[in-house]
Amino acid sequence: MKKFVSLLSGGLDSPVAAFLMINKKYHPIFISFLTSEDENNSMKKKLIQIVKILKKFTKKNIKLYLINHDLNLELFKTGSERKLTCILCKRLMIRIAMQIGKNENINLIVTGDILGEQASQTLDNLFAYNNLLHNFVILRPLIGWDKLEVIRLSEKIGFYNICSQSSASCQYNPQFPETHAKPLEIIKAESTINLVDLVKESIRSVEILYF
Repeated sequence: MKKFVSLLSGGLDSPVAAFLMINKKYHPIFISFLTSEDENNSMKKKLIQIVKILKKFTKKNIKLYLINHDLNLELFKTGSERKLTCILCKRLMIRIAMQIGKNENINLIVTGDILGEQASQTLDNLFAYNNLLHNFVILRPLIGWDKLEVIRLSEKIGFYNICSQSSASCQYNPQFPETHAKPLEIIKAESTINLVDLVKESIRSVEILYF
């Protein structure tokens, strides 16, 4: 069975990217990252609704891994240059996705990245994740899309209204995020962090939902 790990957020892009892969007969394993600021579980509830809609397009059971990301982000915020928080966060997400992929016998990761849409999605910053990918491939089905195309397809699939609902958002975004990451800066920042332990602890405390 062809499978992929999908980094799923509550926005429009990653669900559309996952749908495109499901439409190609690939089976998803979803991973989402939550924060404890969300006292009403608004993001978790939104993600469950999104996965239930995507489940309609596959006959197989689906897993959703929910990772509490607070402690990781707090460490990046206090221990590294603030401008690097989003890049360090995304690199850790990829590391966690790779470990879960290994556990699930999957070597394909799919994201909803659109070139230039966010600070973490500039060409330089997308390149900054490549050195992590030992025996893995990242696919970005929406890399050349514009937002209107994503909106139209999300409306057609049926989750535009759900994704547009307000929910808890990340509280760790820096005021001035790095848009042109330099490899040496990243190496220096990560050299002070025990990334292996962060990955292990994130997965140890994971919540898994089945659909």
